[in-house]
Amino acid sequence: MDEKTPPRHDTLMSTFVVVSIVAVGIVVAGVTTPPEEPELTVQPVTPVETTAPPVVPDVDLVTPDVEYPTTIPGCDTVDPPVDARYFSVVSGGESSYDNPAAPWFSGPKAHLMSKALLKALPADLSIGQSRLPYFEPIPVYENVPEEEQFDTTSALLDVVQGDRSGYIGVGVSRRTEGIPPCVAGALDKRESLSDGTVVDTRDTWQEVDGARTSMRSASVYRTDGSWIHAYASAPGTEDALPISIDSLVRIATDPAFVTSTPAPPGTPGNISECTSYPGTDGVATDFTAPVVDSLNAALGRADTGALAPVPPLGALHSSPYGDGVCQVVNSAAGRLTVTVGSPVRPELLQEEPQVLSPIPIETGTVVSITTASGLGITLATENPWDTAELERIARTPELISQ
Repeated sequence: MDEKTPPRHDTLMSTFVVVSIVAVGIVVAGVTTPPEEPELTVQPVTPVETTAPPVVPDVDLVTPDVEYPTTIPGCDTVDPPVDARYFSVVSGGESSYDNPAAPWFSGPKAHLMSKALLKALPADLSIGQSRLPYFEPIPVYENVPEEEQFDTTSALLDVVQGDRSGYIGVGVSRRTEGIPPCVAGALDKRESLSDGTVVDTRDTWQEVDGARTSMRSASVYRTDGSWIHAYASAPGTEDALPISIDSLVRIATDPAFVTSTPAPPGTPGNISECTSYPGTDGVATDFTAPVVDSLNAALGRADTGALAPVPPLGALHSSPYGDGVCQVVNSAAGRLTVTVGSPVRPELLQEEPQVLSPIPIETGTVVSITTASGLGITLATENPWDTAELERIARTPELISQ
């Protein structure tokens, strides 16, 4: 093995963690080794005087010492450790559930994976901040070779278990490299299952300026090329982690994350990340999983008529840009965004068309209906559409009675 090339799975693991914590599509961090200094082929020139860049403060980063040579349970051979260095990749363009870099992925597939993740969580965990996890669209990265594109989707949630709290995330990708080698310091144990699936587990920590964060992970490599990584992190020692290795393995081996299994026809989904319609913030309702499931079931029974949404309605999820839940799909009226949150005040509906961030598309027609409990059902189309038809969807009996 060339020691100048880092293990691919180690790079992906770092990417999954940072993609989920940092705003997706802004910065992705991975690991690599320092490049060799090129030979000098021309005489140096006197540099042009420029303004000195700002001084970046030194960070005291401490990680566990790695012994080598060593043995790892389940590994026939163990490769030497690789010194990690960080790099960043800035993405451009719209993140999409139909990204060509990941043909296995789709809005309906993300919806089913998100439901499966919630179901697979241990019963004694509670979700913080009322933000249900949802697998994110995959951004397009500029100036990155095709073989280095991060065609990975991930979902992150903060959880509480008794007096312990931390983060849990799951990253899913599809690879052709096969099972990665065992690398000292990258895993504690490898297990090969009867169907050919390989499971790597690891407990580790790092200290930044003396503050320790403990981390735990289960990495699953399936024979169809699915790579699934479930991880947890929490400040403090290993005892602070809110989930066990066994629970992470159970999540990572869930068949819902198999990338070669597409979502059945008619499954609801999204075409991109959505944002709640302006004016729907401030809702007091706690959008728990049962509440969102009930709203989605009602929305799925709506008579959408000639609007013909694709994918179908019924995939509302927590929005990173507002307090409500939302879904965005294609339709005969262009993009259709459905938001459940606070009712939009009538005077706001009379104002100039809103721009729905993060997708800069002006709204053609908007309706907002108040449910029996005071929720606002708001539908906004990209192009003008029949108001009566949008109101009929919002007044679906099972929806308006929520």
